[in-house]
Amino acid sequence: MKTGFMVHKADGKIVFMPSKKGLYFSDVKNDTAHVMINTVDSIKNKYTVKEYANALKAHSIQDIIGRPATKDYIEYVERGLIPNCPITK
Repeated sequence: MKTGFMVHKADGKIVFMPSKKGLYFSDVKNDTAHVMINTVDSIKNKYTVKEYANALKAHSIQDIIGRPATKDYIEYVERGLIPNCPITK
């Protein structure tokens, strides 16, 4: 049997269990608060092919430069701090 781990917080605890592939997750379906995430892939039909390709390129560059926070990444792009950067805000 695989075991998980617990994160203790002031307002309670969160239990994380491993999935079949080994990624740990917390089952929040019985929780009172939920987090909804929209990924580019899940909403790509709302954008043109060019916009989607540009979003993938921007994400790839963010990975290459060490995954800075999105706010910092936008600042780097706006200030021209990434040499030969093919994307804009």
